[in-house]
Amino acid sequence: MTAAILPDPASVVDLLVRSFNEDGHLDPLRIPGLAELHRDRQRAFQTVQNRLQRLLREVPEAFQESSIVERNGRFCLPVRVERKGSVPGLVLDRSSSGATVFLEPFEVVGLNNDHVEADRAYTEAVQAYLRDLLERLRARREDFLAWNTFLSEVDETLALLRWSSLCSGRLPTREPERMDLREARHPMLLPAVRRALELEPLDHDVVPLDLVLSAEIPGLVISGSNTGGKTVVLKTVGLLSALAQTGCAVPVTEGSNLPALGSLHADIGDHQTLIGSLSTFSSHVLHLKTILAHAKPGGLVLLDELGTGTDPKEGAALGTAVLQALARRHCWVLCSTHLGEISQWALRGQRFRNASVQFDEDRMAPTYRLMVGQPGQSRALAIATKLGLPKSVLEQAERMLGRREQDWREFLRQLEAERVRLQEQAETLQQQQAALAKDQRILQEREEQIRRQQERFQRESSEKLTRVLDFLDHESKRLVKELKEHQKQEASKAHADRIGTEARERVKTLEHIARTELAPLAAPAARKGEPAPELKLGGWARHRGFGLEGKVVALKGDRVTLQTPQGRRLEARVGELEAIFRSDALPSAQGRVRFRSEGGRVEAEINLIGRASDDIDTEVHRFVEAALADGQRFIRIVHGHGTGRLKAAVREALKGHPAIARVEDAPQAQGGAGATLITLR
Repeated sequence: MTAAILPDPASVVDLLVRSFNEDGHLDPLRIPGLAELHRDRQRAFQTVQNRLQRLLREVPEAFQESSIVERNGRFCLPVRVERKGSVPGLVLDRSSSGATVFLEPFEVVGLNNDHVEADRAYTEAVQAYLRDLLERLRARREDFLAWNTFLSEVDETLALLRWSSLCSGRLPTREPERMDLREARHPMLLPAVRRALELEPLDHDVVPLDLVLSAEIPGLVISGSNTGGKTVVLKTVGLLSALAQTGCAVPVTEGSNLPALGSLHADIGDHQTLIGSLSTFSSHVLHLKTILAHAKPGGLVLLDELGTGTDPKEGAALGTAVLQALARRHCWVLCSTHLGEISQWALRGQRFRNASVQFDEDRMAPTYRLMVGQPGQSRALAIATKLGLPKSVLEQAERMLGRREQDWREFLRQLEAERVRLQEQAETLQQQQAALAKDQRILQEREEQIRRQQERFQRESSEKLTRVLDFLDHESKRLVKELKEHQKQEASKAHADRIGTEARERVKTLEHIARTELAPLAAPAARKGEPAPELKLGGWARHRGFGLEGKVVALKGDRVTLQTPQGRRLEARVGELEAIFRSDALPSAQGRVRFRSEGGRVEAEINLIGRASDDIDTEVHRFVEAALADGQRFIRIVHGHGTGRLKAAVREALKGHPAIARVEDAPQAQGGAGATLITLR
């Protein structure tokens, strides 16, 4: 039932709150009609008590003790038998020793009568009120049942949530064809559960359980040493399966699967009794009879110490027959046994696998770890040796073991040794794989670091190259301009030739410097999985010497014209270029630069007030390049005073530019410290 369709409990709650106090007792002061009767009874009671207290104070020597007692609903005093004449009254009772009489003084008889009447009236009124209340509540019987059902469901849900939290559990999947437990633990062995149940903590860690059964192999035969944990395995599987059927979370890890069970049967423990004349074997047989009669396909059957309590050969034969019958019924079966014949049968069969509880040969103690895939030994003689049984007895026991039994034990010992060796190899291989994976991660991280460094170097070098080329262009234009001015002044041809030669030599020197410093730029490889691009009109190329990138805007024979993202053009031979991948479009025309005349000088000016300081670097470089291309000598950047961050960003962007000769605050008439004046080379 959901809360949406529950009847409203408000009226019932209000009725109960008006009738009872916080301790669950009827509160007469909250009920009209009872309050006055309650006060009458209290007044009558107090009047009797006061009169008797006065008598106790007047003749204290007459009383056995200074207290008021009640006999047959009437209040009286404990008077010494030899002094009963001191207090006139009625004897209501005597003590068992006869030394004390319980006497009702005559002067309180009427007061006692008043109290008895007041008490009777109050009691009858209370009973009448409770009968009426009960009838009113009985009329809401169906509502109470609905509330009880809902609260039971809430209580169950909260219990499931608390249980899940205690055992740190999860809900296993419910696929029908496999039983897969991963790192399963018995709930009663978990520290949090033991604390909640106020049980003593364990003195050792809980060893998790891993096992897998399938429709092809639905059975497991567990053998191994005594006190090794075989029964704990059965109980863990059984309890977790039962909890999972009810929707409870269980202490397993991700990937665990517990199918829905057709039935659940277990024969665990010794059920022999003296009264029923049942031996250990007989009790097991009766349980097997019940299991074979009621086990359903898909059911889980847990059998502890199968075949025990009788002749080992007959017990083994009976045990294997029971396992075969359960396998034909398609049951999930887990059994523990000390009989080697049953383990050997499972080794030869198709429907069962062997498992054993691990035993530490060095410590001569079990490890409680389940080893699926191999049978185990009972280790009876080894345990007897550890417990101090006489050596002569143990040697005699060894001689009495048959040759076949000794061979079987030796086979199991060698099998265990081989398993340990393979496990050690697997652990070593796992460690090597982990180390290799770690080295690969380190190598990948280093490769990524180198790649980022190369990209940063490429970007910084390209920017540096652009600035150098801009500076070269500016210098060449300036020299040409000087040459033209001299020609206009009709300077001598020798003087003009000298200036031209000087200009050409200076340009060659600057080009040599640029090639020497920036030629090592490495071109990035073509994208993985793509062929190298071709040099074509509209494509992108990089100058092998300078590393400068641009879009191919003209292609005539061996000559190529590139246009850089900054709008500059560069001519080169085909052999000096390499095609690259790039989809970037050329940037749009840059913002207009305002020119102004101040004191006979023409200056380019840009106003950056209001711009974020984070993107100033690119804007400043574009402005300087535009001024260089226009042949300006003086430029001004207006940034304002403000906090000083914008000015600092502008000055930082101007540092190291090869075309800048001087950076200073503008004159006071041109903005002072709120603007920066730049002199270009």
